[in-house]
Amino acid sequence: MFFNRSRFILILVVLLVAGFISLATPALAAVVPRLAVVDELADVTGETNTTGIQVYGIRGELVSFELTVTFQKDNNTPDNLTDDVNTEVTGFGDEDGDIVLFAADGDDRIIENGATSLRIQRNTDGSVYTTTITARGNVAKVFIQVPAGAAKTPTTIENSVPIPGAATGAAESTALHNTLIDNTDPDPDRVQLVVNILRSAAPPLALTSDKFVRGDTPFTVTLTSTKPITLTSADLKVTDGYLDSIVPDTARRVWTLTIVPLPGRTKITVEAASNGAYIFQKGTFTVDTTGPVATIAGAPSLSGGSFPMTIAFNESLQAGTTLLASEINVIGGTITSLTPIPGSNVYSAILTPNPAVKTVIVQVKTGAVADVGGVQNAATPSPAHTFTVTPTAAPPVTTPPATTPGRGSDDVTISEIMFASDGGTNDIQWIELSNGSKTQTVALDAGAGWELKIENYDDQGAANAPLSGTINFKNKGRVKTIPPEESVLIVSSSGRNSDNTRFAATRVFKVYSELPDEFGMRTRRDTFLHPTQGFHIELVDGSNNSIDEVGNLDGRTRTADAPAWKLPNGWTADGDRSSIIRRHREYRNGRYFNKGIAQDGTKQNGWILALNTAFLDYSKNTETWYGSSNDYGTPGIRAAGHPLPVQLSQFRPDLTETGTVVIQWTTESEVDNAGFNILRSQTKTGEFKRINAQLIPGAGTTAERNTYTWTDTTAKPNVVYYYQIEDVSLDGERQTLATVRLRGFVSAKGKLTTQWGELKRSRD
Repeated sequence: MFFNRSRFILILVVLLVAGFISLATPALAAVVPRLAVVDELADVTGETNTTGIQVYGIRGELVSFELTVTFQKDNNTPDNLTDDVNTEVTGFGDEDGDIVLFAADGDDRIIENGATSLRIQRNTDGSVYTTTITARGNVAKVFIQVPAGAAKTPTTIENSVPIPGAATGAAESTALHNTLIDNTDPDPDRVQLVVNILRSAAPPLALTSDKFVRGDTPFTVTLTSTKPITLTSADLKVTDGYLDSIVPDTARRVWTLTIVPLPGRTKITVEAASNGAYIFQKGTFTVDTTGPVATIAGAPSLSGGSFPMTIAFNESLQAGTTLLASEINVIGGTITSLTPIPGSNVYSAILTPNPAVKTVIVQVKTGAVADVGGVQNAATPSPAHTFTVTPTAAPPVTTPPATTPGRGSDDVTISEIMFASDGGTNDIQWIELSNGSKTQTVALDAGAGWELKIENYDDQGAANAPLSGTINFKNKGRVKTIPPEESVLIVSSSGRNSDNTRFAATRVFKVYSELPDEFGMRTRRDTFLHPTQGFHIELVDGSNNSIDEVGNLDGRTRTADAPAWKLPNGWTADGDRSSIIRRHREYRNGRYFNKGIAQDGTKQNGWILALNTAFLDYSKNTETWYGSSNDYGTPGIRAAGHPLPVQLSQFRPDLTETGTVVIQWTTESEVDNAGFNILRSQTKTGEFKRINAQLIPGAGTTAERNTYTWTDTTAKPNVVYYYQIEDVSLDGERQTLATVRLRGFVSAKGKLTTQWGELKRSRD
């Protein structure tokens, strides 16, 4: 019985042990590797069932992407439909064959060693592994598989997914191809990930469209990507210029490139570097060194009179640019109704020839407009366009009515006087009579004849002082009429001039030739006006009506009266002369009043030095002078005597020891002044180009003194430079104020200093 009891106990122990072992060993579920990469094709191509990498224009032979392998227990059985659970495994990544790669090209041909992987990295819990896979440039598909036995749980092998063996013969190679490409592997449990590599056929980066750029300033273009990128100078190639900077936006999709043109280049190209990371279409940028060129056309009426004309520019104009009638030189006529034609570079206008003229000359002034690159036009067309017109009958001759003495009529005035005083020699002096009417011709020989009655200062101590006298246009000289909007000159003697058509014999009365004894003139160099003390001039018509009177004396020739006001000094420090111009509208407290009405010529404030006015017309094509080409004046043009928007008292360029030119200028007052431009040329008669990129702000309207400083960093040593300063009004009108010369190297002790008295307005 003991024996039986002992057997029973032994059997029971064995059974208990077996039971405990059975309880301690759970049923094992399969551990499956899950393969994943960042899928870009679903977003780019819309192929939701395709996993792959989108290559954004990368040229390189290699494409890299990250593979994630996650080991999970497959609990999705009929009895257990819970989610998969990440499971720790060991041994994965210890051997080279734990990840098997195959690669194929776009024609599904296997590429040996077409894809490689780096060392496998394990996460903290041992269930997730990562590696970087790199494919060659001609690889279109990468097949990723994990062999059976590549990973183990801590107690047993769990990964048992089969994988096709290595192909050694033609039949096995075909089978492998079918298995990989055609997915004909009979094993339904095979875990395989196919990664498609899609290389973009179109350029992924968009470059700014071709455009015109200025040849002397940097410009910007943009490269736009469909995704964030990193762009470097090594990715770009710039021809005939250089890359100054590359700046991305916050999303790193829009990159702004600043390009600096090289001197003398006409085109600049920006393209992808041959060894760069990105591809895009080459951009060509034309360096614009010439401004818009105008073509003027029109068909004059065979019966005379007004006719339409057009001014067409050969390129688009800068935004905000508007051509004004005052920016067009017209000789022999007038332009009205100047209007831009929408959607074009063309302006239309009405041209009205002056009576009796046979030709009308039209030209757009220099700097009237600018192209989209900011380059201003030269005088265009060159030469000026000439219309041959049928002369119209001269308008009836009328005599203006008498007006208040000292004020002049609205049409006929003593408008400008040139004289010499306090310096130099007494050169040619003249008086200008202007007809402001647009239609009426003034007959100076009507009735008893128009007269200029001149009282000169009774200077008994001067041997050559001019006498008082009277000029009658009917009895003397060839000046008999003043056509509409034209003028005539009463001069001491013959003088040089720049436009013989403007100063024909019928437009000039020579006092020395006609009345030398009347005014006590002994030589041609003598003047018929007193050059220092003063005079009084009265203009009367053929019916002895007083039309205008000017001067600082009382007009009574038999009295030795003292001057009521002192004549201004007509000489500048450099020996040039300036006329005085009649004011034709009153300027008071920064505003204009009584536009078109001549101010009292017997008062000092009725005149202004030509040196201090904004000339109505001072370009080379219409510039006039009578006596000396260096004179400041507007003979032949009815100047209104408007004061400059800016009264400049100093303009001084200094070359520093560092090689930069510091320019300083001072204004005594400003009226509606938007700002200033600085222009530079290497010759006085050459083209002056603006060198400041942005308008230098002015003070608007002020009666206070203001000092400005601007630095020219582009000046070169030992080069002769001429500098101009130009002011721009709030209405956009431009006026050259002064021109000075600076030689290339000026020592610290000998810096060039130029005061206002030495400055000259550029007339070239």
